[in-house]
Amino acid sequence: MAQSTAQERNLRPSADATRERILAAALDLFSERSFEGATTREIAARAGVTQPLLNYHFKTKDELWRAAVDGLFDELDAALTARQEGLRGVDDLTVARLLIREFVHFSATHPQLHRIITQECKNDSPRMDWLVERHIRRNYDAVTAIFERLVAAGHVPNIPAPHLYYILTGAGPTMFVLAPECRRLAGIDPEAPEVVDAHADAVIELIFGHRAEERT
Repeated sequence: MAQSTAQERNLRPSADATRERILAAALDLFSERSFEGATTREIAARAGVTQPLLNYHFKTKDELWRAAVDGLFDELDAALTARQEGLRGVDDLTVARLLIREFVHFSATHPQLHRIITQECKNDSPRMDWLVERHIRRNYDAVTAIFERLVAAGHVPNIPAPHLYYILTGAGPTMFVLAPECRRLAGIDPEAPEVVDAHADAVIELIFGHRAEERT
């Protein structure tokens, strides 16, 4: 019995690594081809696993899609939460600028998030309902609440908070979502750290009307 338990513990890291490879491949293919366009056979091939092994971890394509999206939003939530640590009592303007910078940096390294949302927005599907109610709504509520306070304090133009939300979520990730176009049109690499920093500065200036004087 003890030997069997030890063997199970030894196998667990390998199983976890396999699952993570499948999820990473799924994110890439779902963001590239949409839920309908990507197949589990292609996902298995990109992950370097067999179809039966993928089916062992995820019984259906819908289950795989939801697990991949859950993981992506978990990473976003963790990044934003970590950025807010130690900011209790800090004014809304400073918090908003810091969180926008973090959001832009996350968008640069995880363009799949906004590609998947865009793919799902093309259809009025149960997946879109699930995305909104499980993940997007709470972020929307938090962001618009901050924007409403910033508008009331005169830190941003008197624009309704929903419009400010979509200005942010449009301007923040688009350069990275359209990276191939950006490289051809502008001749810059949107993945370069200095470009990501400059884009974060630009989004902050766009929303607040001035460039942050100190690096955050």
